[in-house]
Amino acid sequence: MMEEQDKTRWFGISALVCVVLMVIATFADLAISNTVIDYGSWFGTFFQTFGEFPVYFVYITSGEIAMTYAWRKKARPLFAGSLALGGFVLTAWQTKQYVNEEGSYIAAIQSNLKNGKPIGMANSDSAAGALPVAANITVTLILLVVISILVQLWLAKKSDAQIAQLMLVAVFATATAWFASQANATLKQDWGRVRPYELNKAQSDFTSWLHPNGITGHKSFPSGHTMAATLAIVLSWFATGKARQRWFVFGILWGALVGLSRVRIGAHFFSDVTFSFFLTALIIYIFAELITYLINKREAILQ
Repeated sequence: MMEEQDKTRWFGISALVCVVLMVIATFADLAISNTVIDYGSWFGTFFQTFGEFPVYFVYITSGEIAMTYAWRKKARPLFAGSLALGGFVLTAWQTKQYVNEEGSYIAAIQSNLKNGKPIGMANSDSAAGALPVAANITVTLILLVVISILVQLWLAKKSDAQIAQLMLVAVFATATAWFASQANATLKQDWGRVRPYELNKAQSDFTSWLHPNGITGHKSFPSGHTMAATLAIVLSWFATGKARQRWFVFGILWGALVGLSRVRIGAHFFSDVTFSFFLTALIIYIFAELITYLINKREAILQ
């Protein structure tokens, strides 16, 4: 575990980096976008299509843990049955939502290629298309079965005490993902910022991230993809040892790569992704501290 002094130092460094990057973005947002945008970027298209998986997998993993915990508590049928049902619904629904999103972006790619448009052009605020219903259902069921088998095989090796702790982690992981998503969605709506690809030819409708526009139907600030990607850090909570460290590093890198890809594909300005990354990281930090406190207190009571 990281010592409090180390946490304070890294928090200070992160805050300083955030401030510096946001200051740069204040003066260079439009210039950065005009320089790097490429709607035909495979880098941008890949992360646009697959970048948001962490937020769904936080929910899915939490649902699987709830079902396992319920099975271990089957001596209390009313509680176990209710929890198992809730866990299954959460897992199944989030799997469906993930397939819906992937289907939308894949359909957009197919449409762009068919119509001779740049491959990365897609409507980020509404579905640009979808997989056929039969294909959607089939992919959802296959993915649900595969994920359930893999996660349940992992959970089968855990003791009752470990499952109980993972259940606590799952509750906080779900709360973290929900809170980050709600904060992001609320800011998006209230800021009403036009996305780079939505700017008029004269770019006269560009506004600084410091200027909230109210509800306009535009949702550039902050980046939802970056928020969802940075939540990969939360997946480290389910791991231990070196695996935990690897997931933590992966979460930071994945969030950063997705953020850069959003600027490249013209879906967001640099300030959109920078603010989203650090806001999500702050939310994760707060919930991580809460869960660490509760786990430590629980272990002290059990000793």
